[in-house]
Amino acid sequence: MFNKYIKIFILCLLIVTGCVQNKATGDRQLVILSQDEENNIGAREHPKIIKAFGGIYEDKNLQEYINNIGNRLAANSELPDIRWTFTILDSPVVNAFALPGGYIYVTRGLISLANDESEIASVIGHEIAHVTARHTAERHAKATISGLGLEILDIVIGRPIVSNLANIGMQGILSSFSRSQELEADKLGIRYIKKSNYDTEGSTRFLSRLDVLTKISNEKNSNLINSIFATHPKTLDRVQYSKTLATNLSSDVMRNKAKFLFAIDNMVYGDSSKHGVIRDNLFLHLDLNFKFEVPKDYKIDNQENAVISNNKDNTVIVIFDGLINQESISLIEIVEANIGRSRLYNYDEFLINNRVAISVEDKSLVNYNGAKYNRKVYLIAWNNKRVWRFTVLSAPNLLDNSILEAENIVMSFDSLSNYDRKIAQPSRIKIIKVLEGDTINSLSQNMAVSKNKKELFCVLNGIDCSSENASLSIGEPIKMISF
Repeated sequence: MFNKYIKIFILCLLIVTGCVQNKATGDRQLVILSQDEENNIGAREHPKIIKAFGGIYEDKNLQEYINNIGNRLAANSELPDIRWTFTILDSPVVNAFALPGGYIYVTRGLISLANDESEIASVIGHEIAHVTARHTAERHAKATISGLGLEILDIVIGRPIVSNLANIGMQGILSSFSRSQELEADKLGIRYIKKSNYDTEGSTRFLSRLDVLTKISNEKNSNLINSIFATHPKTLDRVQYSKTLATNLSSDVMRNKAKFLFAIDNMVYGDSSKHGVIRDNLFLHLDLNFKFEVPKDYKIDNQENAVISNNKDNTVIVIFDGLINQESISLIEIVEANIGRSRLYNYDEFLINNRVAISVEDKSLVNYNGAKYNRKVYLIAWNNKRVWRFTVLSAPNLLDNSILEAENIVMSFDSLSNYDRKIAQPSRIKIIKVLEGDTINSLSQNMAVSKNKKELFCVLNGIDCSSENASLSIGEPIKMISF
């Protein structure tokens, strides 16, 4: 009983003492973390973020350019004196986010979508706002209070509170910024953009382009934005909101399109040689010197830790990844250690393009994304203690020819030829000037992408291809994707 009153007292004390006025918003805010504690969180998580998103994109000049934009905006924020760190992540995914303590991240995929300096400034300003508004500290405080409150409620009523509603509530607090926090960051970001004399309409242009890119990319998770649990406002909602905020203080505002395009000229676009590239139905890894081929109707997804390919109805899924054989044990011992000897049967040993390989099947069905599959594992010995693994998942009672397609993927694994090395080079953004006779159709057909050439050309260059008046001006600098 005494402990109950102690915890109630602590809860009340946290609520009373944790309410402080935020310098950026002017509102009273419930926070428990100090600024030093936020700085420590950012410093601790920074290396993890870099590792999770493919490392830092190594381009000294581009990084310096982004630093200058970020520092200009940060100097016009309410926290100009903290140590701000701006990092370009080597990821093709369009993304940006912030950690407490002034750690701001933008991917090269996001940078490629911007069309001038004011647009990338709008993104960085938005992320700076998450830091100045102390949104992470606010979320942490709510999670702490909610957790302690649930524990106290357990004591008061004498039984655990484990309802789905409570669990979902906690998940919502911990998962990402709320809708109101995102819109607040938009508002504060526009403030910093205005003070830095950037064109405030850059935010509207960028968000509109992001909405178009989402549609033409047909991202497999894009429907989640309409979920009732979505915490980020829809892109179109943010476009409309940014329009209400975007009022330039003078006509002499910065867009710096030519300067921005010069900075991103020759930047890697899409997958890099460090992560492997997809060329039609081929996956090639230049740095690690291998390739494999999937059927033409298969989809290939180059994820951070694996390459996943599957047929249209997901009855066959092939997961490719690598292992490091630190102890120099046999291939059979590796798979037994991963799955368990008692579950395995039908061992086979053979060669794949002159490399020792084994295959083995799992006696039990395995669950993958909510469905049951048979599992067959292939291991291929490589060099420097590296072992490559193909995990073939096939639906029960699948026809033999579908399984044969998956086995053909494995058997296609090989080193790169000289021709392979040429096509395994990453695509890059090239800035060219429009010449007389150039049209949207003629230039877009030279884009080094496999599909949606015209649509991608238009969205990268901020052109509304749905308009009958869409055209190019002679001498205008534009982005192209080239090898």
